[in-house]
Amino acid sequence: MTGGTSLPDTTAPDPVPRLDTAAVRLFDLALANGRLDRSRPGQEAPDLDREQFDRACEVLLRLRLLRPAPQRPDQLVPMSPELAAAGVTAPLEREIAGTAERVRAIREEFGALMPRYRSARRGTARHDPVELLTDPEVAAAVFAEESARCRQELFTVTPGGLPAATDGDPGFAALGRGARLRTLCRAAPAAPGPQRERIDRLIAAGAAYRALPELPAPATVIDRSTAFLAHREPDGSTGTVLLRDPGAVAHLCQALDLLWAAAVPCHGRRPAATGGPLASGVHRAVVRMLAEGAKDEVIARRLGVSLRTCRRHIAEILETLQADSRFQAGVLAERAGLTTAGPQP
Repeated sequence: MTGGTSLPDTTAPDPVPRLDTAAVRLFDLALANGRLDRSRPGQEAPDLDREQFDRACEVLLRLRLLRPAPQRPDQLVPMSPELAAAGVTAPLEREIAGTAERVRAIREEFGALMPRYRSARRGTARHDPVELLTDPEVAAAVFAEESARCRQELFTVTPGGLPAATDGDPGFAALGRGARLRTLCRAAPAAPGPQRERIDRLIAAGAAYRALPELPAPATVIDRSTAFLAHREPDGSTGTVLLRDPGAVAHLCQALDLLWAAAVPCHGRRPAATGGPLASGVHRAVVRMLAEGAKDEVIARRLGVSLRTCRRHIAEILETLQADSRFQAGVLAERAGLTTAGPQP
């Protein structure tokens, strides 16, 4: 970095004072009388003490709203606020222009490092089939770079829902390059909103979207050769695992294909229930976990819903099965064949 592109000091005080009530009061008096006598504060503004009067005069002089009369420095003459504003803001505009130039120079210098970064990334990719990215900004930059090369398929698992579509969205960009886009989420939103709009736009552009009550952590597979997996350490810190090992990626794709086959196709709205008892995919998932003996908190976390919503689902299941306890509901569901994975015909 060169000395000419040092970052601006954002801690410097604002050199332009602010107009306060006392300054506006004195400016009104100067307009009414055609001048303001600085040597007679008591007569000019009896409602202000000497300190307030002097401070207000200084503010008006610095803002160029008052200027001393020729040969009479105590007589302050009012000036046009429009001309005063032009004089006061001119240095600020020059400073802003200089800051913008420094920002441009910094971006150019950082941009000049990108070829080295890409070269290093390619070298790392050859020697490190598995890499942990702990910096979110670095992970986002690597993902943007990898997704921009997607030509065959972009497969995304989003347990927490889809974000709103934006310019440069990797899904739409992949579709535009002729790649297939598959997206797997817990449930398609029924209410209008950013997620519903994004799903509608994806499907209209040729994407496939399916819902499944239980999903693993977020993941994205690009061209079945590169995968980005959400990662959480025991201490709670998070990161992204970049996976390029061919065998590991192939194994992951096989698991995701099985989830895809068990999911319910969506068309911009929630999949319709099939009409039988416990036909809801969410209810069937809860039944399976009840049969496993999972606690309410575990079920809620795996479904991505609140504990209150989870308990409401459990109460509905108990009522449907006419069971007196969670254990009995699990046994009855097992006997009825309701604990098998996937949607029922």
